[in-house]
Parts: sequence; structure tokens; C-alpha cells
Amino acid sequence: MKKLCLFLYSMGPGGAERVVSNLLPYLKENFEVHLVLMSNVIAYPIPSEVKLHFIENSNPYENKIKKLFRLFFALPMLAFKFKKLCLQLNIDTYFVLMNRPCYIALLARILGLKGRMVISERSCPSVIYKNGVSGFFNRVFMKILYPKADLILANAKGNADDLIQNFGCDKAKTKVLYNALNLDEIKKAQNEPLESEFRPFFINIGRLDSGKNQAMLIRAIASINDKRATLGILGKGGLKNELANLIKELNVSKRVRLLGTDKNPFKHIKNASCLLCASRFEGFSNVLIEALACEKTIITTEHKSGAKELIGDDEYGILVPVDDEDAMQKAMIKVLNEPEMRAKFEAKAYQKAKEFDSRNIANELMSYL
Repeated sequence: MKKLCLFLYSMGPGGAERVVSNLLPYLKENFEVHLVLMSNVIAYPIPSEVKLHFIENSNPYENKIKKLFRLFFALPMLAFKFKKLCLQLNIDTYFVLMNRPCYIALLARILGLKGRMVISERSCPSVIYKNGVSGFFNRVFMKILYPKADLILANAKGNADDLIQNFGCDKAKTKVLYNALNLDEIKKAQNEPLESEFRPFFINIGRLDSGKNQAMLIRAIASINDKRATLGILGKGGLKNELANLIKELNVSKRVRLLGTDKNPFKHIKNASCLLCASRFEGFSNVLIEALACEKTIITTEHKSGAKELIGDDEYGILVPVDDEDAMQKAMIKVLNEPEMRAKFEAKAYQKAKEFDSRNIANELMSYL
């Protein structure tokens, strides 16, 4: 049996980490899987057959300056450690996700590490790394290191095109592998009881930060003169106090609530009527395909990358321009007032979600490995 090293930063509460958790049960059937992490934060289940290794124990919530310092100065040492570990384990195949692990693994390859190296890009790099010192170094590392991979799997076509057009990646070695959903788990989890009496019409799920743009949704709700227009925001992040103050300032405390975090977001989606996504950018949004799995109407910004790819021309939801508060508000009013339109979206949502079933995505990944 081949030995697979699956390398990412942590198994914390994020999209890439959830995808890995969904794929592991299938990968372990065909590989001896070694999961290599850089942090001991683990939020998702890992099968007992999967062997766990750490090449360091860093803080996933460290500030940007520390991240940049570690990216620049710790990279060679971590590449040597990674190479040494993989040689000891006799690894012959690698699947690496997230930027820092990709840089480490590809530098280890330059230092002589053998085996098939497949990396996964989870974002639209020219958007994510457009500005700042950190953005500059990430662009440089990607242009130098990414072409060293045997195969690059982007999680959306837009991300793949970005790598080819702006980062010198070979079109023949750059493919698309979509995020994996555990549909059985979602079916079960969405039916768990929701204890809260607050059952908002609209739900938003994501980190509380400027990229997710929850402030626009709060302002949109405030401008809709309809008591049915209620919003729950599930997530945590640095803008919690700022968003709480905005809710008070706009006098919508009865209609908008910050719900904190929940290990089961699916019951919140199930008990809402429409999922809102105001993101300025995404890799390929897990929450959008999870909303489809829960058979819900979606309103999302046409962020890069993946939104248009998933929703089509308003076929599986409603697309609005990024940062267009007026368009978001009009779409919300439309969804509030047209139950027949919601029923149309709900009727075909699950069929679209089935395209992302974990078994299908795992089989595709194994063909690439």
C-alpha cells in the first residue's frame, strides 16, 4: 500500500480542514495516510487509522507580523524537518493544502525530497495577496515554488485560471478539484433541534472580518422596513465588537443577532429561509454548497472565485455585485416577498450539492494522486 503524506497547517475550524476531514475516510482505504500538521488545533474528526505528526506547534491566531516573520525565517528549517520526517516514514505521495505547508513541501522538494507532489490552492491569489508586504512575499513564493509541484489542484476554475495567468503555473499541470461535502453528516446534523427562540429569516456564516463584509448585511437589514427581515450571524472574529456596536447604532437589536459559534452550523441553515454571503473574496465557499445541501435559497456576492461557477446565471441562487449594498437589499426584499421563487431554488438545490459528495471528490483526488 502506498504511503500518503497529507500536509496542512492544522485541523482547526476552517474550510480546507473540513474538506480534509471529509476525504480522510476514503483516502485511508487506499493509502497508509500520515497527516502532518503545524499546529495542534483539531476541530474535526480524524480516523484512528490515520497517523498524526507535528513538525511544530505554532499559534494559528498569531498576528500578521509574526506570520510574516515565521514565513520568511522559519521556512528553511521547517522544510528540512518536513523532509527528514517524510524520509523516515518512506512517503511516496504528497497532498499538500494551504500556502505555508505548500511552500515548505516544495522547498523540501528543491532540497531533494522525492515522490509525487500534489498541492491544493484554496484561494484566488491575485486577490488575496494583492497588497502589503505579506502579499508581496506570498506572490514571490508562489511564482518561484508552485511550478515545482507535479500537479496543482485549485478548488475553483477561477482560481486555476489565476494561477496560470498570473503565477506562471503550467496549464497542463493545473486542474480543478472541488471541495468535498459529507452529505450524510449534513442530513443528520441539520435535523438536530435548534434551542434558540430566535429563528432568523436570513443566516450568514463566516469569520467576523472585513472580507466577509457582515456590516453590509446589517445595514441592508436596517434599511428594509419589514419585521420579517431578521438576520443571524454565526461566527467569531476581530470585528465582533464593531458589528455589535453597528447593530445598536442602527437600532436593529431585535432583528439582528451575533450568534457566536456552533459546531453544527447546519441546523442554523435549516431553520432559516435564505443564506446570505456578502464576501468580497473567497476561495470556493464551503458554506454556499452546504446551503445547497440543506436545500436553501442563496443570495451571494459574485466574489472571486467560485460564486458564479456554483450559482450560474441565477440558476441556484441570486448573484449580486461585490460591495453593492443596494443590490443586496433588493435581492433580500425579493426573496422575502416571493415564496414561489424560494421554492424553485429549494427544489433543485440538493441535486446540485450531490456533485460535491465526498466519495466522488475522493475518487477524483485519488486518480490525480
